[in-house]
Amino acid sequence: MRDEYDFSNAKKAKPRKHLKVQKSFRLDPVVLDWLEQEGEKNGMGYQTFLNWYLLQQIDKQSSISERLDKLEKAVFKKGS
Repeated sequence: MRDEYDFSNAKKAKPRKHLKVQKSFRLDPVVLDWLEQEGEKNGMGYQTFLNWYLLQQIDKQSSISERLDKLEKAVFKKGS
């Protein structure tokens, strides 16, 4: 390894849109076991599976306005 490096010609890294955030949190052992098993079944590590699973849950949720729109469509469709 060198004692000094020349970074005068170095280029700045391009900004990335989807950076992952490193965060520490605690899980019950049962939850971690389930994540590991499900991740293995789906061919991914437990952290990747957890991220995928949570993204799926977010996609399934709809806002109040979206739910009201669906309800209005159903009511007016039946009333016509």
